[in-house]
Amino acid sequence: MNRKRISAMLAVVMSAVLMLSACGGGAGTEKASGSSGSGSGEGQKTTVTVWVLNDQNSYLEPIIKAFQSENPDIKVEPTYYGTDPLKESLKVAASSKTLPDMWFTWGGSLGSFYPENGLAMDLTQVAADHGWENIYNPAALDLVQYDGKTYGVPFHLASLSVFYPKELYTKLNLTPPATFAEFEGQLQLMKDQGITPFAVGGKGGWMLMRWVEQLIEHYGGTELHDRLNALEASWDDPAVVQTFQKLKDWSDKGYFEKGFITLDPLEAETPMYHGQQGFALEGAWVDLSISQAGADPNDFGTFKFPTDQEPVRMSSFAEMFQINAGSEPQVQEAALKLAEYITGEEVVNEYIDVYGSPALKQFKTSEQSPHTSEMAEMIKGGNFLIADQALPQTVVQKLFEAQDAVILNEWTPEQAAKEIQKAAESYKSNSN
Repeated sequence: MNRKRISAMLAVVMSAVLMLSACGGGAGTEKASGSSGSGSGEGQKTTVTVWVLNDQNSYLEPIIKAFQSENPDIKVEPTYYGTDPLKESLKVAASSKTLPDMWFTWGGSLGSFYPENGLAMDLTQVAADHGWENIYNPAALDLVQYDGKTYGVPFHLASLSVFYPKELYTKLNLTPPATFAEFEGQLQLMKDQGITPFAVGGKGGWMLMRWVEQLIEHYGGTELHDRLNALEASWDDPAVVQTFQKLKDWSDKGYFEKGFITLDPLEAETPMYHGQQGFALEGAWVDLSISQAGADPNDFGTFKFPTDQEPVRMSSFAEMFQINAGSEPQVQEAALKLAEYITGEEVVNEYIDVYGSPALKQFKTSEQSPHTSEMAEMIKGGNFLIADQALPQTVVQKLFEAQDAVILNEWTPEQAAKEIQKAAESYKSNSN
């Protein structure tokens, strides 16, 4: 890991520590001294502290307000974070036992950290008693499990596809590519026209990773890709080497914005929203970002990344709410009530235009978020769990490091593959 990344991580951790000192966690003094779960006075309210993403503020704020109106005995205290600051703050809070009562997180290895360490409430019996199998998408329920038990309330079920400005496609006389070769031809055509093909911010690693995992699917095929993610195959594989060679090739040809490795993902896609870049690998939630940028989501098309594999699978993941295993019972009950309220069909349908991709079995179509229902259909053709949730986090970080090192000519593609495999072997050795 280079010095810049270490410095950045230290800064985030220090910021999170200061925030935790100011805000307190799930076992904060206000809750311990004033919560009783009943009564109408301020001191009698059950207080639930919640950590969520700041890009969910537009709909969570009114939802939480409505929830409190309907449940006057419950007070909700939300704190909003950016994606990477939330991840770091949760880890810091976990180590210091100051987690909030409820928090947003992702499935796979990100969410499993908390049940692994006895920090998340086991919701298996709750899911059975409340009939979650009749409410939530089966895939979402699978993705919020760890070791056969349910540890999260499903929030979103997301998939990723390639978004492009329709006007740009019309100008260049293009149609969605059916093969990987056609896709690469479009990359070069855009570059020849002075258009940067990829809208990618490399800061944090996860946005670039989306393209890397699609290349692994292309070169390695579905079976090898799944085995790599399960650490059942060696990452020192020709398909992985080819992946990093192609990443280097794309970078050398100028398909990415100059200096994109340090570019914030939140800033990276803005030019594409105005037709100035070619492609973004995104979920349906990008419709909201497009609208906020003053553009119309209907002016953008989407297609599955052409992996040349059968089936053509989409990268996917679940988002959920977890509840603090150490919170008082009445607080856990209130937090669960809040989580089910936020993810319930009535609330989802009311806010569907800004909600993103619900984890529900059924929900109404959104006019302002036209890609939500479209991508819900696309994912039925097949999917794989996104890399930064499928892989152990120590291996994820090595993957991120490898991406940067190859782009910056610090590692060869062969070195990158070997270093990731070393991280995988180290993880397996330490886990035994």
